[in-house]
Parts: sequence; structure tokens; C-alpha cells
Amino acid sequence: MTKSAEPSVVYVGCTAPARDVLETLLERGVPITAVVTIGRDMASANAVSGYASLRPTAEKNGLEVYEPRRYAMDTDADFDFFETVNPDLLIVNGWQRLIPESILETTTHGALGNHGSAFGLPKGRGRSPLNWSLIEGRDRFLLSVIRLDPGADSGDVVTTTKFDITTHDTIETLYYKVTMCLKQMLLEVVDPILAGERPFEPQAGEPTYYPKRNPEDGEINWEDGTQAVYNLVRAVADPYPGAFTHADDDRIMIWDAIPFSADLEPTARAGTVVEVFWTGDFVVATADGTILVREWESPGWEPAVGDRFDSSGTPDRVDSPDNHANLSSDQSND
Repeated sequence: MTKSAEPSVVYVGCTAPARDVLETLLERGVPITAVVTIGRDMASANAVSGYASLRPTAEKNGLEVYEPRRYAMDTDADFDFFETVNPDLLIVNGWQRLIPESILETTTHGALGNHGSAFGLPKGRGRSPLNWSLIEGRDRFLLSVIRLDPGADSGDVVTTTKFDITTHDTIETLYYKVTMCLKQMLLEVVDPILAGERPFEPQAGEPTYYPKRNPEDGEINWEDGTQAVYNLVRAVADPYPGAFTHADDDRIMIWDAIPFSADLEPTARAGTVVEVFWTGDFVVATADGTILVREWESPGWEPAVGDRFDSSGTPDRVDSPDNHANLSSDQSND
């Protein structure tokens, strides 16, 4: 196909942060000509966290919208779309699948994605690096814009920036920070890439990979201690499936909790509700202190002093102590 004299950028995404970045890029004149997104049914079937369709934003700006036949974009129809559009560049953001090599090859300058970890690429490739950074108690994150290749987060680095992870951050606030960084980073690099003037640097060093997390990995083990419980709650809060515990047959979702005190109720068994306040907030003993639960949800349970939560957690939880050695394995987890 003969290329147009005007550059063509196709934006691929299906989450609220991706939509926010798209809106800024359009406002700043990035030459986006088409948007690829998915509908709610496909998002639900593929457990997309933080889903948001990009269709309204695209249509408001008069852009072509394509919804792939499959989220993996591995059908002939999906390839045909990209081959027909023949974009100069793809920007992929909030798309939780690898882009097929055949689609990457339809572009002139490749596809841009983003990934990072507390130590920077190639450390921390794989799944859920923001969630893992909170669970591991990290205090920084190095975010890179990369040129996508067929591997998992293995492409050349375009640019990198760092932001702090504070003790008050949740997964939601980390996405705020990523969104701010991506806007600035993409605006700095897109024009030079389209002009063929931006260098790409291969990743250097021995890669490590984070494993995939499942909803059941959100089960709290109260024997883990206050900080570990707090880290888990903030790492899997909305828009993720959430942390949870059980009282007999009742499942209690815990959406917000903060460390409370190591001095109060020091002899209480881990997992015991030791106080319930007039607001509905309640305090639970951990192995080394207490934690205040501020937002919770359960259809058949109300907190009462003396209630006991199961403390074991899921025995094979991916972040359990027995699995810590696997968090930096040399195998990618699909």
C-alpha cells in the first residue's frame, strides 16, 4: 500500500488510564488516525481490570474505531485491519495481551508499549509489576516506554523515568503516576520516532519475570503481619479484584485498611476482630500488631469483637513465603 504523506498513528487500549492518555495526546496534536478497543463483553470475558472503552473518545474526535475479533488480535480479520491501515506507529497502552508479530510488522516504526519495575528493565518483566511493587514494599518505580517485539516486555527502550512509591500509595494512585509519566514521555518521543530520529537502546542485563496473579491470590494471611497485609490490600484494591478473608462461610472483601498500632491488643491472636467503632470501621489483630479496616464488603456478615478470620490464606498463593523464590525466575509466565 502507498503510504500517505501524513503520519498515521493507531492507538490501542481498553482501560481508563489508557483513555486519559489518549485524550491528552489528541489535545496535543499527536496524529492518531484510528483507535483499537474492545467492548464490555470481551473485557469481562478476559478479566480486564479498570476497563473503559475508547470508542466515545475516538468518535468524538472523528477517528476510525476497530474492535478486534479476539482480545489477542490473532485472527485474519484483525491482521487485515492493521495491514489495510498500514500505520506508521502503534501506541499500545493498557492492553493485557502480547501484540502478534504479524501486526507489529505492518507498521513503519513499530509499536510503543510501556513497562517497568522497581529496578528497571529487564528486571521485573511479566505480569502486574505495579501490584508486585506494592506487595514487595518497594519505594520507587522505573517506567520505560519500549518498542514492542514478540517477547514479553523485551523490546528496546525508548525512554525511562522514575517516580516514588510512598507508604500511602495504592494501586489506583500508582496508575495516576504512570498516566502522568506516559503523557509526558510519549509527547517527547512520538514526533522524533515518526521522523526516524529517535534512537532505541536494547535492554541490558539478566531479565527476571513476575508471575501472573489470580483473584484468589488476594486472600489475606493474618499471620503475615501488619505491613504485609497492608501491602496486599493496597496492591489489589479497585480496579483489581480485591483482598479478602473468611469468617466461617462468609467471604469479606477488604478494600481499604491501614496499619493501626503494635501496642494495642498485643496478645490477641492474628485474625481476631479486637474492636468495632461507631463508624463501622474495625480493628483486626495481625501477627505483629493491628490493622484498621476502613472499607469492606460482605452480604452476610457484620463485624463483632471476638470474630475470628481464617488466618491460613490460600496455601499456594503466588506471593506466599514458599513461592518467594519464584518471583524472579528466568521463565516468563503467560
